[in-house]
Amino acid sequence: MKLTVDEAVLNRLNDWEKADIVLDYDQTLGENGRPVDGCAIGTRFRLVAIDQNSVPDIFAVIIDSNLGPIYFKKDGEMFLTKDMTLTQAADFRIQLKDAGALIDSNVQIVDLRTSKP
Repeated sequence: MKLTVDEAVLNRLNDWEKADIVLDYDQTLGENGRPVDGCAIGTRFRLVAIDQNSVPDIFAVIIDSNLGPIYFKKDGEMFLTKDMTLTQAADFRIQLKDAGALIDSNVQIVDLRTSKP
């Protein structure tokens, strides 16, 4: 699996080089960057920065990207395809796409690191 992040999105995340990055689709990570109980109805992707070396074990899949490794949950692989892109739309929303379709038209960018640069 590979995710290509466009230049506009990379510019928005220019201080994320010292973070672990998680692609969360079901609100697994709480405000402290740790898993929370509960569930989400539907799929709503969030690209989340958390403190280095703090990726919860549930995020066992690694997606290769030009942003660095992105961690994802094994049970959510059905939502993803082999080659995807994360792009900024004209209205500044972040979109997750594959070669043939839009996966999510409004991916949230969330920084849950306890010590931010």
